[in-house]
Parts: sequence; C-alpha cells; structure tokens
Amino acid sequence: MKYVFSRYSIDYLDFPISTGKESVVFRAVSGKKFIAVKIFKMSTLKFMNIRKYIEGDQRFSKIRIDRNDIIPVWVRKEYTNLMALENAHVPAPKPIGFFKNILVMSYLGTKSGPAPQLKDVDVNEDIYTQVIDGMRRMYASRIVHADLSEYNMLYHRKVYFIDLAQAVDIDHPMAAEFLERDILNVSTFFEKHGIDTNPDRIREYIKKK
Repeated sequence: MKYVFSRYSIDYLDFPISTGKESVVFRAVSGKKFIAVKIFKMSTLKFMNIRKYIEGDQRFSKIRIDRNDIIPVWVRKEYTNLMALENAHVPAPKPIGFFKNILVMSYLGTKSGPAPQLKDVDVNEDIYTQVIDGMRRMYASRIVHADLSEYNMLYHRKVYFIDLAQAVDIDHPMAAEFLERDILNVSTFFEKHGIDTNPDRIREYIKKK
C-alpha cells in the first residue's frame, strides 16, 4: 500500500465508497483532486469463481494462472478492460494504475458524495438509450461486461459502467452466454420502470454492424 501511495501521489484514503464481498472502494485524495482506490480482498475472492472469466480470454492466454497469482491477474484484467473502454469512448472510470491487489482509477461523484448506482436513480428513456448504446460500443470494442446490472452502473450526469474485472473478449467461449445474461438483466430492470424494451431488440442493436 505504501508503494501505491507514493507511486500515484495519494495523500490519504478519505472514506469507503462501496464495500462488497470481493473488494472495497475508497475515495482518496491526491493533491487537489479525488480519485478512487479499489482494494480486492485476497481472502474472499474464490479461485474457481473468477478463473472462468480469465481462462478462454485470449488477451490473457499466455499468463500462468494459479491460486497464488490469480488476484494480481484479476486486477490487471480490470485495468485492461477499463483501458479498452476508454479507447472506445465508453463512459467508465479512467484507469490510473494498479499494483498487486489494488486498482487506482478516477472518482465518479461530487465533493459531497459518490455517484449513485443506477438502481437508486429515477431512470427514463434517455438513460435506457445511454445504457444500450454503451453496451453496443463495448461490444464493438470486443468487450462483454459479463456482470451487467443496475448495481454495476453509476449515474453522474450520464451513465458509467463499473466493475469490469470479469469482462471478457467476445471470442471467449462463454461470451455469448454472458452477453445474453447482461441483456436480460438490463431489459428486466428497465421494464420494471415502465420503459418499453425487450431482449431481442437490445441484442439486435448491440450486434448491428
């Protein structure tokens, strides 16, 4: 952690933004700006649960995967996916750096608090359009989120996609299955809010050349 603080000019961790089974995300202070520091829990990340998202992803085919080094690979994978989204102009936290089980990225929110999850936002047609457009741009950049839901999107003036460690290349053997799950989650969420949508239309739009 000392290396991360010095390497990325972090003054201190401000407060936890979110706490989950696999990681804790802190707002941190770096000079005069806020950044986000995501610390993956070494003891709770299950080897077999995350292995399937790494094996089969051609971008990581030459990396040796075992129980001792899978967490650093998992962190590197999220950083790589965030870079891919940034290059494809898909709204997501801007990747800053990583080291062992720590990922440093841009902070989404205001001085008073972090951006809310989509589940806590009064969604509308425009937000729905932003979500499926982001999914289409992601797919065009050869990425499938693989765990997309209202819990893994934030709203800060627009929709941002987060939690990208499990995202896979579209040539991954389970990419099609993961995409269908993402589509169903998104369709179900917006239907609950009275927005006209269905999985077939979303799939067609995402895959349209």
